[in-house]
Amino acid sequence: MLIGLMQGIGIFYYWTWFIWPFVFVFSFAVGLAEIIKDENASGKNILIAAVSLLIILAGVVAPAFS
Repeated sequence: MLIGLMQGIGIFYYWTWFIWPFVFVFSFAVGLAEIIKDENASGKNILIAAVSLLIILAGVVAPAFS
């Protein structure tokens, strides 16, 4: 079941590969800056960075599952 989900995310990544590196880097940098400035900052940007990293890795690893 999870391998099928990874393959689905991988197909989504192949169509949108040019977006995810920018989303990852920008949201990670903004999230770190917020956490450094304020200890009580929300982790929304870090969560977005984690999801975009998941999508990137699923796109890279999905062909190995075929």
